[in-house]
Amino acid sequence: MTKMHSTLLFGLLGTVTAVGCGTAADSGKSIPTTTRVSNAAASIDASHYKLAEEPEGAVGVIAARESAEDGAALVLVGRIGGAANPWIDGRAAFTLLDPSMSVVANGQDSGETELCLDDCCAVDRQNCTTLVKIVDGQGKLVAVDSRELLGVKESDMVVVKGTAQKDKSGNFVMLASGVYIRN
Repeated sequence: MTKMHSTLLFGLLGTVTAVGCGTAADSGKSIPTTTRVSNAAASIDASHYKLAEEPEGAVGVIAARESAEDGAALVLVGRIGGAANPWIDGRAAFTLLDPSMSVVANGQDSGETELCLDDCCAVDRQNCTTLVKIVDGQGKLVAVDSRELLGVKESDMVVVKGTAQKDKSGNFVMLASGVYIRN
């Protein structure tokens, strides 16, 4: 074999090998999100975030918005919901609705949910909801969907233990270290 033929042959073999060893992302094929999330969930110990016993002293979202101090320890109770999509896909975060509110079916067979508004939320829906972010020991948002991490679903009543995060504009977020799911 001549030197030119060998160079050409090795060049073609290298190209074929490189194409054959690519990942699904390299090939333009999508990887199902559930596969990625499930792998992430498998690497995180959910027991660090699921509380076995309900913490005492829980307050609703409306009361917490009025009284919670930034950085203060807080136990919050509410129902997952209060938004068309209460989830942050792929992250351990969800919208929490004050327990005085309820989530009801929108139409008989639609399967959609919406708020049944009481007086306190009739004018300003934001006063009865807050974002709950489940954070690790370093304060970073856990990178696993909360539905997989905790086994929760929309309308579940939960008690969340953590820290209030409130800015000067009154925006309120709950940084949760643990979640108790009421049966």
